[in-house]
Amino acid sequence: MSTELSILYVEDNAMLRATLLEYLEETGHQVVAVATAEDALVELDRQRFHILLTDVSLPGKSGIELGRETYARFPETRIILATGFDLANDQSKINIPGATLLPKPFDLDRVDDALAEIAASLS
Repeated sequence: MSTELSILYVEDNAMLRATLLEYLEETGHQVVAVATAEDALVELDRQRFHILLTDVSLPGKSGIELGRETYARFPETRIILATGFDLANDQSKINIPGATLLPKPFDLDRVDDALAEIAASLS
């Protein structure tokens, strides 16, 4: 992928967070990784991101709530929701325009595809 994206990655599982962070950085993206939605909101106040990539199941505020709040405040930020649950058939639970669902466990090809789709829409 040739487009460098700025990504805010939210994952409470430290091992998974570190693994995907390393991959995203190796593929040329600028990534800030945090463990909670609350930490993500602090980062969103500090800088703008192309993408919010968040786990749905987070302690405290859920990734869906974080995605909605991010979309309301920064509609140009694209939202990717990572989940091990099947939400594909129930978009009403998500209610975030343009949100992308990314199944967990991560398939790196699917991660790349989601990022490439967003990068293409930014060009």
